[in-house]
Amino acid sequence: MTPLLDEVVLSDSSLQANKVTMSSKASKLYLAWLTPDVLLQTGASTILGAAVYLGHSYFAFTISEGVSARPHLVTGIILGMLLVARVVLGITRMYAGVQQVQAFAKSCRSLAVLSVSVTETLTISAAAEVEKKATTRFRYELVRLLNLAFFCYTLMLQGMKLAVPPSSLRATEDTKLEAEILSAVENPAVMVTKMVANLLEQQRSAKRISNELAAVLAEKVCDLIDTYHASLAVALAPSPVALTSFTYFFTTAWAYTAGVTLAMSELGDNTYTAGAGLALTVTYTAFLSLFTFGLYEAGNVVEAPLKAVTELLSTEDLMSSLSDDLASLVDDPTVPVFLPKK
Repeated sequence: MTPLLDEVVLSDSSLQANKVTMSSKASKLYLAWLTPDVLLQTGASTILGAAVYLGHSYFAFTISEGVSARPHLVTGIILGMLLVARVVLGITRMYAGVQQVQAFAKSCRSLAVLSVSVTETLTISAAAEVEKKATTRFRYELVRLLNLAFFCYTLMLQGMKLAVPPSSLRATEDTKLEAEILSAVENPAVMVTKMVANLLEQQRSAKRISNELAAVLAEKVCDLIDTYHASLAVALAPSPVALTSFTYFFTTAWAYTAGVTLAMSELGDNTYTAGAGLALTVTYTAFLSLFTFGLYEAGNVVEAPLKAVTELLSTEDLMSSLSDDLASLVDDPTVPVFLPKK
């Protein structure tokens, strides 16, 4: 970087910190595919392959000349393509969930930016102070509700529901009533969005915003609801049970017969000593089984894409970053950062 740029450009520490956090969470999932079930299935298929090889070596049973590994090989190629397609489908659904999270945050920021157009109506000097306080109060409530909406939204992504709003996001008036309403409804995020719509309508009725701007703000509120329901659709979408069952059955069948096929068609001949042939059978079977079952496990993200999203994204950092942006965008120093970084 040139000296001139050094004087005017700074490193975005917040962005870098978010990247580091995401990389740290991703590294913890590095071996997520290596589950106990994968290891158990791999061990069982390897033992089966070794048993067949030992049986052929010591009992010398006759193998038909018609036995060929080609059907097994062709089946494995087709099965591998299916497993890869399943992984790609799961990743696609996961990134669709990430886009919904960013779209919800984008709509919140857009509302905060547009709120600067809400100005007090100055009629007489006696009412000017009242109008100024009302406008300040509106921006405070808008930022609080937008933070609360995103908080409820992230809870939905994690399969949880709001019981009591955080102390920093509670209303200064009618705190108990708002908490009871949000804990009673099925979709707290939608209810908070409705509160935002009511707040904007109050400003339109007080003629602090024009009808044209009110229409634009209403569209942004609708975007919040659309994004919420799009994410909910991903969460409630039924998993492809038939595909999962079909893939699991043939993955298991192929992996368990892989060692048998190797032992009977390639490693059971007399060109290998008993120890070398057994070692090759065990090694190849373990590798093929681990690869196949691991690839199947990696594709399980297709069944719960939002779970993968919450495991990769740092929701606390997202909320803190959004809260800081909202407090800055409303252009009002009295509005605090409701969810500061820890």
